[in-house]
Amino acid sequence: WWSGDTVAVVTGANKGIGLAVVKRFAELGLTVVLTARDEERGKRATEKLREEGLGNVRFFALDVSKAASIKTFVSWVETTFGGLDI
Repeated sequence: WWSGDTVAVVTGANKGIGLAVVKRFAELGLTVVLTARDEERGKRATEKLREEGLGNVRFFALDVSKAASIKTFVSWVETTFGGLDI
């Protein structure tokens, strides 16, 4: 059931296991939102994946410990994608 219309969000994904999950989901053809607290690190990780040919990765700065950040993120996801799947 996965396709380019399937939207996955991975938090804390600018390095390590999170980044590996983003990469694998993108390789499988999903649309993936890579999130990280540090905007520069998140953007660098996203650019690196795009340079590897994974253009289906988007970045959004998100701090899950802050309610305002979560609220902004949820609004963006709903507006941009109509919701999320994973």
